[in-house]
Amino acid sequence: MKTYALQIVTGLICVGVLLAWGCSTAERRDWTILQTDAYGNTFSYDAASVQHTSAGTVTVRAKSLSAEYLYEMDCANKRARLLQETGAAPQWFAVVSGSAEALLYRAVCP
Repeated sequence: MKTYALQIVTGLICVGVLLAWGCSTAERRDWTILQTDAYGNTFSYDAASVQHTSAGTVTVRAKSLSAEYLYEMDCANKRARLLQETGAAPQWFAVVSGSAEALLYRAVCP
């Protein structure tokens, strides 16, 4: 009986250690919902991913439905670009009032 109890305790300790190790090494995410439409679809950004670059821009992860995007926001000139595009270099586009990018701009630009 003591051997069985010792095996259970040892197993629980191992599970606890594995869970603690997995949680500590997992990438930190802090999704903040910016918009929800009538169908329940959301547009969110990861507050933990916001980084200010030496070029004076801000990079940030955003997601809509199941797709995730990496944006670079030029706060001084109110423009953005998607960094994960394939092929040609990503092009800057104006942040238009009422767009998802406008919500993101207001959330991450100082």
